[in-house]
Amino acid sequence: MHARDKLLGPDVNLENVAKRCLGMSGADLANVLNEAAIFSARKKKEQIESVDIFDAIDRIQIGLEKSGATFSAERQKLVSYHEAGHALLGALMEEYDLVNKISIVPRGGTGGVTIFSPEEEAMESGMYTKEYLENRICVAMGGRIAEELVLGSDKVTTGASNDFMQATNTARMMVEQMGMSDIIGPRALINTMPTPM
Repeated sequence: MHARDKLLGPDVNLENVAKRCLGMSGADLANVLNEAAIFSARKKKEQIESVDIFDAIDRIQIGLEKSGATFSAERQKLVSYHEAGHALLGALMEEYDLVNKISIVPRGGTGGVTIFSPEEEAMESGMYTKEYLENRICVAMGGRIAEELVLGSDKVTTGASNDFMQATNTARMMVEQMGMSDIIGPRALINTMPTPM
């Protein structure tokens, strides 16, 4: 619907675009295609190409590409290993999302990113298995593990701080809200309902 009035190149596959846009609202999708049209116009193209659309998605989901910054080969190598750690563990997990994109281009607050395509049904229903959530924790830790294997434990960086937050939040929700702890058992530890006076 949002692509109807846009002149798309022959390389654009809207099904592939949709896989990267799961969970986006109609307004978000319109924004993606408008951004893609702007990228295309700046390059004086006659059609919106696939690369323009995916650059627009990255800009909206992750942030602006940091322009003008130069990074050493060593830094780029480290980010490559870090992101490969996430991707490798994601690929090895039987019940996990497919790797959609890996980038070591700094955007927003990230030095690099590994993007997974979530399963549409699970995302819409909000129902995830315990195995999937445990795999999410493992995948989040993959970047730090890769750093340790390549650099040694004394040379790891702060690059995994957001990964730790994600892993900790997932584990906390599993235990406190979803009753998925083998030790505590099936109970909610957070009282979300107001207690009567």
